[in-house]
Amino acid sequence: MTIKSMFDLDNQSLSSGTPDMPMKQAVEQMVEKRANALVILANDESLAGIITDHDVMRALAKNEGQLVDMIVGDWMTSNVITCSSSTRLSDAMKLMGRHKIRHLVVEEEGNPVAVIGIRALLSKIHELDELEINVLRDMAVARSA
Repeated sequence: MTIKSMFDLDNQSLSSGTPDMPMKQAVEQMVEKRANALVILANDESLAGIITDHDVMRALAKNEGQLVDMIVGDWMTSNVITCSSSTRLSDAMKLMGRHKIRHLVVEEEGNPVAVIGIRALLSKIHELDELEINVLRDMAVARSA
C-alpha cells in the first residue's frame, strides 16, 4: 500500500509557514490546525524546511521558555526528508527509522502536499493488519464450513 492509497492527500490542507515567521505564530498555527509539524516554504513556494513540536521544545529550552524574538528559520530543519505519494507505507516507516524522524513531507512533482506523522502511519498499518486478520479468519471459517 502506498501513501496516496491510504491517505486522502487531495483533501488535506498543508500547514505551512515561512522561515521569517515568528515562532509564536508557528506554534499558534500548529495548535489551531492540531498539527505537530509545519512545512516551511521559501518565497518561490519551494520546500525550505520543516518545524516540528520537538523543534519548538528545543527552542523553548534554549531560551528559558520564551518565544519572543525567535523566528522559525533559526529552529527549523533545513535538510528535510521527503517521500513521494507513491512511497509504500513500509518504506516510509523505514525512512523515518533510518533518519530518526517522526514526520515525512510528502511531495508530488517536487511540491510539498502533506506531512505524514509516525502516529498516522502506524494507525494505517494497524488498520491493514486488522483487515488482513479478518480476511484470513473469514477464509478459515469458509473452509471449515
